[in-house]
Order: sequence, then C-alpha cells, then structure tokens
Amino acid sequence: MAVLEVQDLRKCYQRGSTEVVALDRVSLVLEGGGFVALMGPSGCGKSTLLHLCGAMDHPTTGDVRLEGCSLASLDEDALTRFRRQRIGFVFQFFNLLPTLTVLQNIGLPLLLTGRPPEEVDDVATHWATRVEIDHRLNHYPSQLSGGEAQRAAIARAVIHEPALLLADEPTGNLDSETGAHILSLLQEVNRDTGASVLLATHDPMVADEADHVIRMQDGRITEPHDVSASGRAGKR
Repeated sequence: MAVLEVQDLRKCYQRGSTEVVALDRVSLVLEGGGFVALMGPSGCGKSTLLHLCGAMDHPTTGDVRLEGCSLASLDEDALTRFRRQRIGFVFQFFNLLPTLTVLQNIGLPLLLTGRPPEEVDDVATHWATRVEIDHRLNHYPSQLSGGEAQRAAIARAVIHEPALLLADEPTGNLDSETGAHILSLLQEVNRDTGASVLLATHDPMVADEADHVIRMQDGRITEPHDVSASGRAGKR
C-alpha cells in the first residue's frame, strides 16, 4: 500500500518581479515500509519537497496524499492534527527546544496530543533507551554532543508512531562516524516500526544505504521514481 503519493507537484516563489520555480511537476510513490533517499546538490528542491510532503508548506499546484488522504482537502487545524499524528521530522540542526530537557523534548509530540504527562514520560523514557540517550534525560540540548542531540531528535520524531518519517540532511552536521551511527539508527527505526522513511541528502554514501535513490536536479526528478517497499531491504 502506498503511504505517500506525490502528484505533479509544483512550488513557486515570488522574488520581486521574478518567479522562482523550486519544484517543477514532481511525482513519486513511496510504498509502506520503504527507506528512500532524495539525492541531489543544495538548492535542487529536496528540502522543499520534504516540507510539502510533511504539510509544512502548500504547493502551488499538485497534490500530496498520505495514507490515501489528500493534504489539500484539509484546513489548517486538520493539517496540524494530521501532522502531529502521522508524520515525524528529523532535521540537520536537530531543532530541539533549548528550554526543555531531553525527556521533555522527546515527549513533546505526545503531550501536544493530550496524553497524560506520566504516560508521556514513560513512553519518552522507553524511546530514549532505544536510541541510547537515556543517560541524558535531564540534560538540556546545549549540554549534548551533536550525535546525542540527533538521537534525541529521532526519538522525538518517532514517539507517536508516525506512518512517514522525513529526515532532512540528518547526518549533514555530524562527523562521519557519528553520521554512520545516526543512519544505522534510522534504518533500525524503519525496520522495527514499519515507518516509511524519506531522507534528503547530498552525500552519496548516505544515499547508497537506502532501499532506493531518487535523484533531483533543478527542482525535478531526473531518474525513475516508483518506489517499492521491499526495494533492497535484503541489503540491511
């Protein structure tokens, strides 16, 4: 079953009197359980595509469907609820809230859905243990290394069991060894939870670990883009 369907997506920005085309008629299908890399240079449209798939922005034309639901059919309140329940995000610069502890950062998505604080802490502690950051639960983001911060960010992204996990250059701010550990953790989450992963990277070594690679250039997909859930799963 397709978790994500992107149909003829176009995104344009106005820069003065000039129209800038960030995405130009992009279409793709991501099946359930897939691990897919968006590969391309900076400025090719990878992050824009992730933001549209994650309901963080609206396309100029085209549609994004997640688990059969058209995001274009939802109003802003419904989009916010949908995003909180079915989508997880991992960013290059972690985006942890500096005034919250690791435990509070990880548990925030559940807290926003109205779950009782005691239950949230239990689930957050469970995920902190799974990503091996449980020894830092009461520390603040400023006290963490880059790898520790990204582990906390991954736990936060998956605590609500999303159908789709979007990762924008998740290893881009890390050294190669730490980046390899983070990539391995994302693969483990994909395998153990069944969440489909769409990962943007400019690093061919990172992309090579995915089931399938979609190459982008100048806002367009340049290679075939029907994505199988099984892909190269045997590789992992």
